[in-house]
Amino acid sequence: MRLKQTLLVSLAFVFACRREFTQPPTNTTDTATQTTASATTSSTTTVADEPLPACYPPLPAGSATSLPAATISGNIPLYVPLPAGTHSPVQVRPSFDWFSWEEFIALNWPASTQGRGNPQSPNDPSVFKNAAAGTPTVWSTYKANWELFDQGNARPTDFDSYVTPVQATCGSGTVPDGAKKKTLVMTSKGNSVLNDGVQAFSFPLVDNTKEYVMYEVRYARQPYDFMRGSDNDPKSWLYLAKNLIPPAQVTMPPTQSIKSGVSKVDKLGSIMIKAAWRDMAAVPKDQWSRYYVVEAEVFDPSTQKCADTSVGLVGMHIVQKLDQFPEWVWSTFEQVDVLAANQQNTLLPECPANDPACQQNGFKNRPQSTNLDPNQSARVPVQALRVNAIPTTPAGASTVDANQAFQTALAGTPWANYQLVVTQWPLAANNPTQYKPPEQRGSYPCTSGLPFPVTGAVNLTMETYFQSANSGQGSGNSCMACHFGAAYTDFSWGLKRRPH
Repeated sequence: MRLKQTLLVSLAFVFACRREFTQPPTNTTDTATQTTASATTSSTTTVADEPLPACYPPLPAGSATSLPAATISGNIPLYVPLPAGTHSPVQVRPSFDWFSWEEFIALNWPASTQGRGNPQSPNDPSVFKNAAAGTPTVWSTYKANWELFDQGNARPTDFDSYVTPVQATCGSGTVPDGAKKKTLVMTSKGNSVLNDGVQAFSFPLVDNTKEYVMYEVRYARQPYDFMRGSDNDPKSWLYLAKNLIPPAQVTMPPTQSIKSGVSKVDKLGSIMIKAAWRDMAAVPKDQWSRYYVVEAEVFDPSTQKCADTSVGLVGMHIVQKLDQFPEWVWSTFEQVDVLAANQQNTLLPECPANDPACQQNGFKNRPQSTNLDPNQSARVPVQALRVNAIPTTPAGASTVDANQAFQTALAGTPWANYQLVVTQWPLAANNPTQYKPPEQRGSYPCTSGLPFPVTGAVNLTMETYFQSANSGQGSGNSCMACHFGAAYTDFSWGLKRRPH
């Protein structure tokens, strides 16, 4: 098979978070009906919750909490429905997991053909449940990172435009509307929407079919407009490196909600997405309904030609900045067959039980080079293991329980075959004394908003090689640990590294 992409160092999109010391009371909705374990959900192991560092303030135990009911809506949630009173981080996990799932549904809602980033009939669940295979989603119409950072001396176009000043190698330079086949294009510099062949600060990932997993990064309207800046103020154009010198704290627009207890208006703010895709060519067609599959026009540098390629979504990071949580709320999802022993055609074969190193670090056969090998027969599939279990606490309302409830609600759609791996959030909500970036001698986790969980917030498709504390040395094995290195640019490695 062909080599799909040229080499580019992948931009990180992992996850950080912070907590509430004392949140304004908000009502939790009725508990969702809990179901027996879904056959599509990967097995997990119950583990004890990690002890919090000494810099985290003690909290009373609080009372039991429940998982809010699953709803199918194309409206992106603007706040986390925290229970009244003071609770431990584990006890408020159901509220954050509900937020993650509702956000996942709304972002994967069929996109309107009017503008970019808009849902089609967001209040009609049948639009989502009956969407045809490959229907463009809301987030897939967000601006790709190359539309902002790879336009050379040309000014990037406004958010709703599909035109790019730097013409595409593949396609016409514009993306067709939602009624036509979705096209992922390459720029003349060799950067496509699927423009990264290696994981963030790491190596490529070879799947079970000896194909490389491909990645893309996209920005919603608010962060894109913020980084693009105002037409009449060139100093606000943050896609130019000179406007980030000298370094200073950058703060993107947060989502605001009256119900958060912080704001007096309701307004959607900054959202950033990273997605992982697999080549579906070697996956039997009867398995395709288990994935969200689209047609992507991908450039093959070995043939210098573009080819239509069916790709399936296997991983998705979502990060949204909230007025409640200015260090963002971080959510990460996987397709359930990424590592599932009871399914054929998994993305990654499992670690051998008799290999201690693979069991400890969570991977084996990592490529030795960041260069993509055009010889498919020479590639070796990466074996993997989930070192950090999907959370099983609190009992009856854990992340595993949330997955079962939402998968049941989404039955009959490809989205029932996705699962939330973890939500990470900052505990020190709106407490500026708990935030100090590394440039001001801040350190993780004590001055990064007190993230929870502190470690182990990783995705098998995007942080395959950073699952253990040992393998995560240097950048950490959680979203926040990694992105704290870009705290000055509001936790965005794209804004920190991509401006030219």
